[in-house]
Amino acid sequence: MVNPGRYNIAVVSGTTFQLSPQWLVNNLPVDLTGYTADMQVRDVSNNLITELSTGNGYAVITPATGTVTLTLSATQTAALTVGNYNYGLNLTAPGGTVYQILQGAFVLSASQVQ
Repeated sequence: MVNPGRYNIAVVSGTTFQLSPQWLVNNLPVDLTGYTADMQVRDVSNNLITELSTGNGYAVITPATGTVTLTLSATQTAALTVGNYNYGLNLTAPGGTVYQILQGAFVLSASQVQ
């Protein structure tokens, strides 16, 4: 069993979002060969706001370093509704076991253009 880490994310609408968490066990990176990644952002009613996955190309795994790079473009964040959400980052092993390695708040705020 893996206890997910907690990390709160703050994104400004209309800016590029990128995060590269690394999964470590005993201070060593987990080999993610054959894994898939899926991060879902949901509202308080559990409605899906956006998804970043290896399937849609918004999550890229670097197996040897245990790193998952999650990216949304400025255009993509601008298309999302400003608000307070929650997310979970799941990694699925080749055998089908799903590990949630990270979770937290996903806060999308309006740009303060001056």
